[in-house]
Amino acid sequence: MGWPFSVPVDFQTDRAQIFARAPARIFFGHTCAASMLLYMAWDVLPLHWIALWGFWEIIVTPALLYPLGKQAERAEEDNIDMNQWQNRLHGLFAIAGMSWGAFAFFGLDVQNPAHFAIQMAIFAAVSASAARSLGAFKFSFFFFEIPFAGLLAIRIIMIGGDFFLLGILVIIFMVVMCGLANDTSKELSDYLATKHENLDLAEKYRAAANEAERANVAKTQFLAQANHDLRQPIHAIGLLTECLRDQSLDAEGDEILDTIDTSVDNLATLFKSLLNITALDAGGLRPEISAFSLDELLRQTVRQAQPEANERGCTLKIVNTSAWVNTDKALLGSILQNLVFNAVKYAPQSKILVGVRVEGTNASVHVLDQGIGVPSHLMETVFEEFVRANPHGPGRTDGLGLGLSIVARTAQLLDLKVDFQSVEGMGTHVSINGLTITRAIVTSPSSTTTTPLNSKGSKILVIDDNQQVLTGMDKLLTKWGYEVTTCTPSEDYPLDADFLLTDFHLNNPIDGIELSKSIGQRSSKPIPTAIISGTMSTLTERRAEKEGFWTLHKPISPLQLRSVLLAMDRNDAGAET
Repeated sequence: MGWPFSVPVDFQTDRAQIFARAPARIFFGHTCAASMLLYMAWDVLPLHWIALWGFWEIIVTPALLYPLGKQAERAEEDNIDMNQWQNRLHGLFAIAGMSWGAFAFFGLDVQNPAHFAIQMAIFAAVSASAARSLGAFKFSFFFFEIPFAGLLAIRIIMIGGDFFLLGILVIIFMVVMCGLANDTSKELSDYLATKHENLDLAEKYRAAANEAERANVAKTQFLAQANHDLRQPIHAIGLLTECLRDQSLDAEGDEILDTIDTSVDNLATLFKSLLNITALDAGGLRPEISAFSLDELLRQTVRQAQPEANERGCTLKIVNTSAWVNTDKALLGSILQNLVFNAVKYAPQSKILVGVRVEGTNASVHVLDQGIGVPSHLMETVFEEFVRANPHGPGRTDGLGLGLSIVARTAQLLDLKVDFQSVEGMGTHVSINGLTITRAIVTSPSSTTTTPLNSKGSKILVIDDNQQVLTGMDKLLTKWGYEVTTCTPSEDYPLDADFLLTDFHLNNPIDGIELSKSIGQRSSKPIPTAIISGTMSTLTERRAEKEGFWTLHKPISPLQLRSVLLAMDRNDAGAET
């Protein structure tokens, strides 16, 4: 059965834990106030009453309060009945209020004005501090304050005379303190309600964020797997179509073959975009900072875009620069390739200018075209994924709308800023700002010969888990004059090859890098090796580079493959001399 003054309150456990933080302050204030009152009542009360009250308030009351605070701290862990806990708290402070009220009634020193004033100040301070500390459970304060201040007011009124008005003021003060405790309790209720609401919202947001993260990881994994699986047949098609170039085809056949090549090139570009966006989503790109010539990178980018520019009737012009910058060359090259190829796509039969502006220690790269521009309603979203400037109108080109998204996210990775300005029907101006200028590095020219060596008679070992790729590589490399041996990952490998081309993902316990190391260790001579992958990460490239292997991204164009083989041949010949 509960106490007769048991009153249920909201957020009992939270209030109890807030109250549990207060006992140290309550003990200190309680002990100081009680000690002062004992001193003031020395000439008013008998010694045994002073000793008894002092023992009760300084020893017994804190001893009863302390376990209540500890129980509040462990309320959730120990599954404490908070209604019973609250009843004990109310009962303790009701007894404390009667004790302090009785002491005020009998111990008031009305004969000594100084002692009387100090006692009244202490009583006021005790009431004010109790309103604050007991406000978490306002009824505990009521049970303490009403008997305490009520008995004090009765004692003062009984003195009579001018003290009557002082007694009335004490009653008014008691009412004000009860109102303050009530306001404190209401404010605490509002705070706790807001806290719980925010916690609920935070939990919902956390669950939603976790779900979004899981969906994003699933999307990234899907893109990575689809990217790898779909590159295999595209890679094989590219190799096989090159083999058809030597066949006797009529004009229509040549046109069909050109169309196939164009489609394969478009697919290769789309897969490159998917690979880049997948790597960005997975956090697989890490900048490798180095100093390099900006002019060299611009010219390399323009050379790569020149064939497509010629097809579309574009005039590509580059402004020379002597600036060297300090950043990741490959990632900046990816940004510039996207911008220049975008300009070529969307500015047919027009001029495209690529240049650099230097301001102090910073440089910015600019790409300007006179193309179709971007509609004003798309300017806010042009850097979002799958947004295309002209998906339906004249000048429409194939694509996923990932180019500018990759540009923006890669630039952010390099701490660069992208400025995009465009006017529909007039052209576009994109600049990459924030490049740090550095000193040019002078290198001595290489003495290694650059004359391509004859491939006739050279042996190439090709390892892949896709039979279509093996067939395409066999036919193309044989056409170029190599002696080709193709193997799946489960077969025995000849160890007399002059070159090794292997896929990275072999559906085998070990990957292409580890397999190549194993073959190289068993061979009597070093074998120049190229690792081929449709999902080449920065980590994979670093592993391959550490072993001295070349890396190629699927789908590989015949020109890329031929260039790498010649470079591997030159390096091998240079190593022998």
